[in-house]
Amino acid sequence: MFLKLAISILICFIPLIAGFLIFFLKAKIKLLHLLIAIVLGLLAIFPSSIIQFFIPSDAFTTTSGNLVFFSLLKSLLMYGFLEEIFKAAFIVPLVPVTKRDFSFLNFLCLSLLFGLSFGCFESVIYFLDNLQKSVNRDGTFLYSLILSRLLTSDILHTACSGLCGLFVYSCFRKKFKVWYFLEAVILHGLYDFFIGFRSGIRWFFVVVLLLAVLECRLKYVAMRNDEER
Repeated sequence: MFLKLAISILICFIPLIAGFLIFFLKAKIKLLHLLIAIVLGLLAIFPSSIIQFFIPSDAFTTTSGNLVFFSLLKSLLMYGFLEEIFKAAFIVPLVPVTKRDFSFLNFLCLSLLFGLSFGCFESVIYFLDNLQKSVNRDGTFLYSLILSRLLTSDILHTACSGLCGLFVYSCFRKKFKVWYFLEAVILHGLYDFFIGFRSGIRWFFVVVLLLAVLECRLKYVAMRNDEER
């Protein structure tokens, strides 16, 4: 049982380990900076999770019949805004940490690793939370949960953290690309909104994922071109 538990948790960290090795070996980012980004990604989980825990479950329910609107509002505020605002806040300490190596590409890589850390540690929390369910089943449920998060939420958190990182970088360059942060909030909220459905409409989350990755790439190219001028 312990071995299976350890292997399952290790699987949750595969994206983080891969990202760490790529940024360390290929991008040549300092080991200490990478470790700090990972720790900050872990710490960023707790504030939003605590607030979400204390928000009443019926805070966004309604008897007016407009369930879709309130579901979207809940996704945008409780998941999109709350998580992304704390991500941006916890990315800020990376600025003084990387003061001597405060380059655009380095900061973006650290922001992406921060997002991978956030997503992977969150997957471990989900895994432990659902551990009892797997005991009562054949274990397939748990492994499908881990795999689905590796292919979905980890990607979302990484892309949205990249957008938040670009926003933070722009602020310290006194250019204030607020729209980058708002995009992260909206994309994250839409992802949670669509994935909450049980009907075929839930598959629109795939479109949101692809859009998040594309937007992160486009914003990176735009800022890189701006930096080179």
